[in-house]
Amino acid sequence: MAAAAVMCACSCHLAAGIIDRTAIVVGRHVILDSDIERDIRVTAFLNRERPEFSVAARKHAASRLIDQELIREQIRTGNYPVAKQADASQLLDRICQDRFAGDTAAFHRALAAYGLTGNELQDRLLWQLTVLRFIDIRFRPQVVVSDAEVEQYYNAHRSQIKVSLEAARPQIVEAITGERVNDLLDQWLRRTRAETHIEYLEKALQ
Repeated sequence: MAAAAVMCACSCHLAAGIIDRTAIVVGRHVILDSDIERDIRVTAFLNRERPEFSVAARKHAASRLIDQELIREQIRTGNYPVAKQADASQLLDRICQDRFAGDTAAFHRALAAYGLTGNELQDRLLWQLTVLRFIDIRFRPQVVVSDAEVEQYYNAHRSQIKVSLEAARPQIVEAITGERVNDLLDQWLRRTRAETHIEYLEKALQ
């Protein structure tokens, strides 16, 4: 898609006097400046960090959003299941309980301090749960952990593991599987990025 055509598709919020510009085109989809800013705010809130809007921070957020768009397209075209709103609501309630002892007023004041709403945070949690399901379905079945690999891991981490090999086996298998799944996801993202037209209209994000 040509840059001029994309710029014509920008959302203009005239009431607020703000133009929400397209920053990146990923295939047939766009990432807006507001998407990048929202990602920074939500990520900072979840990590209990102060949001930073430097060029480096925006670039890092843009990279995350590109990966998310590639995953979103795969979920759409592959008919992968999406998480339920009820699950995201439960996770939202858990965050409120864990961080604010269930004080919803304090919770929403904290969200407001980050420039966020409860709906924006819940949307992010819903998406995170959907991504986790996609990763489990798409990559976990490809991983097979042998007995020899379990024993090798056990011997390498014996000083940290305080139980027998057999007692530790489920946790070891899960640890190895998690590492392999992450590697498979990274490989898939690199390959899919290479196969996807990505256009940076905001060159500093490249």
